[in-house]
Amino acid sequence: MSKVTIRDVAKAAGVSPSTVSRAYSMPGRVSPATTKRIFAVAEELGYHGTPIESRPSSGHKGLIAIIVPDMANQFFTDITRSVQQECARQGAGLLVSESRESASLERVAFDRAVYYADGVILASSRMPDSMIRKCAQVKPVVVTNRIIRGVPSVVTDVSDGMRQAAEHLKDMGFDRVTYLDGPAHSWSAGICWNELTKACSEVGLRIRRHWPGVPTYEGGFKVAADYLRHPTGAVIAYNDMMALGFIAAMRKEGYECPRDYSVIGIDDDIVGRLAWPALTTIHRSTRLVGTQAAKTLLKRFKAADVDVPVQSTPTRLVIRESTGPRTA
Repeated sequence: MSKVTIRDVAKAAGVSPSTVSRAYSMPGRVSPATTKRIFAVAEELGYHGTPIESRPSSGHKGLIAIIVPDMANQFFTDITRSVQQECARQGAGLLVSESRESASLERVAFDRAVYYADGVILASSRMPDSMIRKCAQVKPVVVTNRIIRGVPSVVTDVSDGMRQAAEHLKDMGFDRVTYLDGPAHSWSAGICWNELTKACSEVGLRIRRHWPGVPTYEGGFKVAADYLRHPTGAVIAYNDMMALGFIAAMRKEGYECPRDYSVIGIDDDIVGRLAWPALTTIHRSTRLVGTQAAKTLLKRFKAADVDVPVQSTPTRLVIRESTGPRTA
């Protein structure tokens, strides 16, 4: 039997040889429907024009991928660990990639992952909705901390946590709060802002927004100078790392927490628990998010057309030493 060539695949798929080549080397340059058709035809014909271990396959290989914006962020590290644990329980492997908060790098990471993985988890994806839907047409996709129409999603419901945070600050005597917001392209940042605005309105807190922000220690550190020009006495940060960076910058200027101001983070990372003062924060269960995302993706291999609704996990306020009664 003669060796199957790229021209044989192109003829059977009804495309040009150059299109077949692009489907393998640059999947993002070929439509999802065409890419799937080419892969299916190549699989059927037994095309081995690229190394077998590096070419996409419609068969189940027991490997999934997760792409995260920032591996230095404990929130994403914990989600990844939970995904890994669920994969281990179900006998699957895990490929991990980082997009560095870039939508374009995330798409590149996805295009590379489809060579190896049966499906992909996009954690807090920075890609546009339309691009995520195209990715989901190439391989099974589950997104976390983001709702995309037609794509299975696992999110955290921040409404309870934000309401408890607003009530806590009001009980401490504050009437104003500054919110250190996240990236402009973050879906969860918009949801957090909307829920916080609603919660503050209900309890009678005025809110000042610093937006957009960089969701890192350094990002929180840089915001302190702006905050000191318009202090409110209470601060809620987009995540724990921003809150800790803000506390460090304020300490450098001679302000101590909670003596001079109060701070609340979001995530409940281990670093916030070990910091001084220990960080009051809105707890989000990364364990549940990662586990549910992995279960959902692995379930789709057994029933590809299963209709999986948006799944949500709860949040709650954890009070520690970074918040206290208003003193001025």
